[in-house]
Amino acid sequence: MSITAEDIKRMPNKYKVILVLFVFLLIGYFYYFFFLQATLDNKDRLKERLSSLQKQIQAKELVARQIKKHKKELAELRENLKLALARLPEQKEIPGLLTSVSQAGIKTGLDFLLFQPASPVSRDFYAEIPVKIVIVGSYRDIAHFFVSVADLPRIVNIKNISIQGGKSVAEGKKNLLTVNCLIKTYMFLEKKHEGKKNKKRRK
Repeated sequence: MSITAEDIKRMPNKYKVILVLFVFLLIGYFYYFFFLQATLDNKDRLKERLSSLQKQIQAKELVARQIKKHKKELAELRENLKLALARLPEQKEIPGLLTSVSQAGIKTGLDFLLFQPASPVSRDFYAEIPVKIVIVGSYRDIAHFFVSVADLPRIVNIKNISIQGGKSVAEGKKNLLTVNCLIKTYMFLEKKHEGKKNKKRRK
């Protein structure tokens, strides 16, 4: 049985209100089911996509900052290496450097009982030049000598220090100490390696 407009007009007011509410509920249901639900689902998907993109952006920004930081650190390391290499003498400078060491001792009033350079020890792009020395002098003169060696423009290390104490040579003179130690300086070998590489390339 169908309901006509005349039937609706003859209905009591409370039934008309119920019918209107039912119609609105029905329209709301279809609106939610066919339109609003799809819109909300799409909104949720967009939120998830936005969150994912934000995380990706943050991750890439972090990587970019780390790359910038590592580039800066690498530049600093290269600069430090450059400064260190500048303090490594080449082979032709070694005799002059050893002379500077011995002269530093003589100027401070030390007596050299032994000054014995040993064979170089290769270490990748540089070589160690060990020198055994035995010196005699006052505590003050020996300390002054060590400071003078440390102030040389090239890298010179003093190791294996052994001190034997004090003998008084004559009245009025301070006690003298005998010091055995190993002085190490370093020789730059990179050009030698480069020469070998160039020869291989020519072959």
